[in-house]
Amino acid sequence: MQKINICLLGCGSVAKLHSRVARTMKSRIDLSYASRDIEKAREYQRMFKGVGAFGSYEEACADPDVDAVFICTPHAYHVEHARLAAKHSKPMLIEKPITRTLEELSEIENAVQAVDVPCMVAENYFFKPLISTLRASIADGAIGDPLFIELNRTKRSKISGWRADAEMMGGGALLEGGVHWINLICSIGGEVSEVLAAQPGKAYKKIAPFEDSMEVLFKFSDGTIGKMLHSWNLSNRIGGLCWSKICGTEGNIQFESNGVLALLLGKKTRLYVPGLLDLMGYREMLKHFVDCVIEQRQPAMSLRVARRDMAIVHAAYTSLSTGKFERVAQ
Repeated sequence: MQKINICLLGCGSVAKLHSRVARTMKSRIDLSYASRDIEKAREYQRMFKGVGAFGSYEEACADPDVDAVFICTPHAYHVEHARLAAKHSKPMLIEKPITRTLEELSEIENAVQAVDVPCMVAENYFFKPLISTLRASIADGAIGDPLFIELNRTKRSKISGWRADAEMMGGGALLEGGVHWINLICSIGGEVSEVLAAQPGKAYKKIAPFEDSMEVLFKFSDGTIGKMLHSWNLSNRIGGLCWSKICGTEGNIQFESNGVLALLLGKKTRLYVPGLLDLMGYREMLKHFVDCVIEQRQPAMSLRVARRDMAIVHAAYTSLSTGKFERVAQ
């Protein structure tokens, strides 16, 4: 089985998380690390038994032994680092959110198109086992025609560092964390035509720039209605576990939002535990990227999908200002 050398650009908590998963795939992935601080890169190399360390991102991207890069820096720097990877024709995996704005995303799209290398967004929710379970139940007609999708994610979070910096963030909780859940609800319901967003009309102590909690109403292209509550502020005393549901004409599916379990109550009754070994989808995400690099093809979790998700975030933020349903740019 072919193996590739992936260099992680940026040595912070995100790189640490992905390195732990990659270490379970030693037959397919060698790891290298790049940081503006060479000692930090060497520390990560030692910690995760990597094969290389670099004191600059330019040096890492230029190295012929590096087969692909994983951009793990804050999204405010993604344009700069994607251009650098493209300059050296390196396939790239880019941490979410892809950018702060749709305009910045266009810059990455242009850089990637110029060299035609695989470019994937590290949206692990796209690869969650839960998605396959929900889709299969809907496809076999177990709940009839889906009418409503309700998705809930609430957990009080500690916001610090660049996430507390309004300019670095370019948005709030919906952009940085909620984009995961937007991807998930689109994986269930399909394309979204319009959204309406709302926040509480009373004063409370916010913990993030711009917004930390929001409810979004979705109109899907096929007529299904979706609703999502996303919050970094609301208290959750059961470790972030939340309940969500899909209601159809002949039944419903209730599921733990993270994917721990799903209960089908429709034409048949089933309890599913979709896949605890890769609950968050990280391993399948890395496997898919490695396959795309080896086969030199564009990934399923593409820049096009990331643009769809970002367009929904943008429309939701516009809706906060107008108080109206806003069309999602296609």
